[in-house]
Amino acid sequence: MQLDLYYFQPLATNSARVFLALLEKGVNFTEHAMFGPHFDHLKPAYLAINPKGQVPTLVCDGDVLTEGMLINEYIDEAFDGPALRPADPLDRFAMRRWCSYAENDLGRAVMMINWNRVVPDIAGNRAPEEMEKLLENVPDPDRRRSWLRAFRQTTPPAEIEESHKRLIEGCRLTEARLARHRWLAGDAYSLADIDFMCFCGLIADWMPELMNASTTPATMEWLARIEARPAVRELRERTQGLLM
Repeated sequence: MQLDLYYFQPLATNSARVFLALLEKGVNFTEHAMFGPHFDHLKPAYLAINPKGQVPTLVCDGDVLTEGMLINEYIDEAFDGPALRPADPLDRFAMRRWCSYAENDLGRAVMMINWNRVVPDIAGNRAPEEMEKLLENVPDPDRRRSWLRAFRQTTPPAEIEESHKRLIEGCRLTEARLARHRWLAGDAYSLADIDFMCFCGLIADWMPELMNASTTPATMEWLARIEARPAVRELRERTQGLLM
């Protein structure tokens, strides 16, 4: 099977979780790295593959798969290698519950803060008019609005504060879970841990006041276990540049 993965460099959040799932399974794939400052995801060649202009996208023998959470379930089901979904139905429910929480709550809060941190830097030396014209090409209206607000630095403070509150709650919930279980879905490493590593790692780096050895010791121990995994070490080695 021919697999083509279109992903953002540096590897983080949504792109990293699919890249890592492929590494954990030992699947061979062709890399198509795209770079945010180049706005590769808004160029016609990529929009012909994924009209939403979102990353990552996995193309399997011509079939286009989008949405990171769903892509990862496909990867685990379609390929040999270590199982990334628990066999026990209740543990698999827990995995999906935590993946959904990462996708729809914690992840959105992280991305809200991320966009407002990095979009002005991504703009580089572009004139405001050029940058706004580029961002008008973002197909999804909600993402377009978020990027434009981040570039103009006009995101309402109340929305940023709400994202911070969600991160505080997410750190609390994650710590409570990991204080009782070695991994998020129970006794075995799973797609839930992959998803949360890609978001919680950023929280630990950006906001150590929320996630640290004193406040969230179980979470920090969990992150250390994940970072020691060979596939995660390879992911780090293959990440180009620095996460802003």
